[in-house]
Amino acid sequence: MPRLTLTRRLKRAVTSVMVERVVRADRRERAGLPREHGGLTPQLWGCGVNDRGELAIRDVSLVDLARQYGTPLHVVDRERLVRNVEDFLGPFRQRYPRVRLASSYKTNPVPGVLQILHEAGTLAEVISPFELWLALQLGVPGEQIVYNGPGKTPESLRQAVEAGIRLIHVDGLHEIETIAAAAREFGKRPRVGLRVVTSVGWSGQFGLSLADGSALGAFAEMRRHPALEPVGLHLHIGTGVKDVAAYATAVEEVLRFAGTLQRKLGVTIESFDFGGGFGVPTVRTRSAWDDRLNHHGHPARLAIPADCPTPDDYAAALVPLIRKHCGDREPEILLEPGRAITSSAQVLLLRVLAVKEAGDGRRSVILDGGKNLTLPLEWETHQIFPASRMNEPEAATCDLYGPLCHPGDVLARHKRMPAPRAGDILAVMDAGAYFVPNQLNFSQPRPAIVLIEGRHVRCLRERERFEDIVRLDECVRSDTGSRAASPVVFPPGAT
Repeated sequence: MPRLTLTRRLKRAVTSVMVERVVRADRRERAGLPREHGGLTPQLWGCGVNDRGELAIRDVSLVDLARQYGTPLHVVDRERLVRNVEDFLGPFRQRYPRVRLASSYKTNPVPGVLQILHEAGTLAEVISPFELWLALQLGVPGEQIVYNGPGKTPESLRQAVEAGIRLIHVDGLHEIETIAAAAREFGKRPRVGLRVVTSVGWSGQFGLSLADGSALGAFAEMRRHPALEPVGLHLHIGTGVKDVAAYATAVEEVLRFAGTLQRKLGVTIESFDFGGGFGVPTVRTRSAWDDRLNHHGHPARLAIPADCPTPDDYAAALVPLIRKHCGDREPEILLEPGRAITSSAQVLLLRVLAVKEAGDGRRSVILDGGKNLTLPLEWETHQIFPASRMNEPEAATCDLYGPLCHPGDVLARHKRMPAPRAGDILAVMDAGAYFVPNQLNFSQPRPAIVLIEGRHVRCLRERERFEDIVRLDECVRSDTGSRAASPVVFPPGAT
């Protein structure tokens, strides 16, 4: 037992030393960066601080929005959303004209946001029957829709064929006959492709492998059906990708496979969809070291923007590969930069409900939104600003908690910020990617979403009411609209 205790103490001491080294290295690296990069200042999101010391987007105070619309509240910046599309597409188009962006519906399925993205020229990339329905409801023409994903239902595949969508990327052999049958039923010849698995990135339930021959076999099966037009290849290596070399490796494997298809099956690939998952410069994926930092009294490390490749970096690496393998032929290139477009264009505003003093000098800050609204904070570190007190010194060390009765409802630990008070507004940055689709009705309704257009604000989604949460439940629903159709009856003797 004494030996075991000594070993544990030694491990703790070694870990503590290593943690301090990580902290010092992070501080040194940030000290050599421009101020806005080292500290992730509001300017990186196109925000500023008004004369009242409040966080603002083009003179629109986020604190005023919180007062007007209540909290929690999502705020979308239209100007930044459109600029992100232009900034991503531009470097590719300069090198290769036949590039299109497809908006990833799963990343931010807010109809008002999607409409803006389509007005900016993006296609619709959908991965479920609901998302296909939503694109059609929004009036997106069939030829502007790409259908991906491992969970396509037979009914949705029929709908996709009937609507004449741009591409259906097959995810497994089981989909081929379903699509072919629908094609015969509607007298159409749908354009189809295949999601492939390369030596880099995700596999599992996604796509078919290049290495074991199953991808080649799938194209042979497609060729057996005259009702199908096999023209596409689809790739998606992961999420939060910040490794250009790995991405280029996967792309080149797909381009080589296209040559194999031409030689062996006479299939000419007209469309390459190289997927999405591109990293965001102001978001950092948490590692085990960030958990150790928290355990030893330090905040998790924020992102360093210079560590994230730019669209120009990706374009410079990919376009020469396309030219090399395709020669004078110019197939269409599709890209699906979901988080790279929407992440930085949305902010989540939360209100401080209470502040508790902890015995070790830290303060426990209870907010009106937690992991029910911020699930990505489980694996990512985001900047969180004291939106109502931007000019005050960071005099307090705080743990930020949500309102849920759950010990894991933690947004951040050991955060330095102005001494918090009830009523303060905090701003969780980069809330535009996977925050909304991962929202939960865990004891709470879901927030409203507003859009800033210039200096004007309009509501994209109303705040959910308690009645909305139980609207489909039979015991609180009636044809007359009554919200309490039958009272609860307790058994005799119950108290």
